[in-house]
Amino acid sequence: MVPLRDHLDALYRDTIAVSEAARRWFDGPGRLWREELPPGPRLAASMEALGVTTRLLAVMNWLLRPDHYGEVTVVGPIDCPELPPLPADHPLLATDGGPIALASRKVLARAHQLAALNGETP
Repeated sequence: MVPLRDHLDALYRDTIAVSEAARRWFDGPGRLWREELPPGPRLAASMEALGVTTRLLAVMNWLLRPDHYGEVTVVGPIDCPELPPLPADHPLLATDGGPIALASRKVLARAHQLAALNGETP
């Protein structure tokens, strides 16, 4: 069985990688792409970009909790709800930002899964 510390470390590395990809895309080509969209799709893309940031910050905040340092045997809950999938017609899914948005949802889901499987029992 893989120690919980290894799962947390892997999630940390993956969260950093997704964060770096998100910053590169949303601050570069994604920003230019959004500026050319009509108002409705632009709003949807902007809201999802904020959602990506929120999810990634929530996972990092959870991972960096002091009680998650060292040889961890239990973890606390994460304070960010899981979300339903992006609608199939979301404008971001047709761009390089789509995989980033999906990856941010996956790292959040992994944090929830680790918390569910390794949380404190009442």
